[in-house]
Amino acid sequence: MPIYEYQCPACSGTFQKLVRGFSDPPDLVCPRCGNHQVRRAVSRFATLKSEDARMEAMADPASFAGLDENDPRSVARWAKRMGKELGEDAGEDWEQMVDQMLEEEMSGEAGDETPEDGSPPKPSKKATDLGWG
Repeated sequence: MPIYEYQCPACSGTFQKLVRGFSDPPDLVCPRCGNHQVRRAVSRFATLKSEDARMEAMADPASFAGLDENDPRSVARWAKRMGKELGEDAGEDWEQMVDQMLEEEMSGEAGDETPEDGSPPKPSKKATDLGWG
């Protein structure tokens, strides 16, 4: 039995309904306002990928399209896409960590300024941990 998502044009509410079969039930009403003129919404869905498929997708050169390694914002967008591809493996706080690193980079606190002696900059520990340095 599928679960369908419905929208109510009267109150703009959405709700889900477990339905027997594939046809909408005749007594379908909006639980918020009681309107009978609800319509089925197109719901988002997820597909499962094997670990090999995820790693292959990440290694695809197309995943680097638009990446400017000299632009911290571009690297952050890429890192967030990779985090979504990794899913749970990236950790719950992946995007927060990427945002924090971007803020540090943009404010100059990341520790990768060029030293006064002209030697190459030393990347911060966090950037190195992510393979950015």
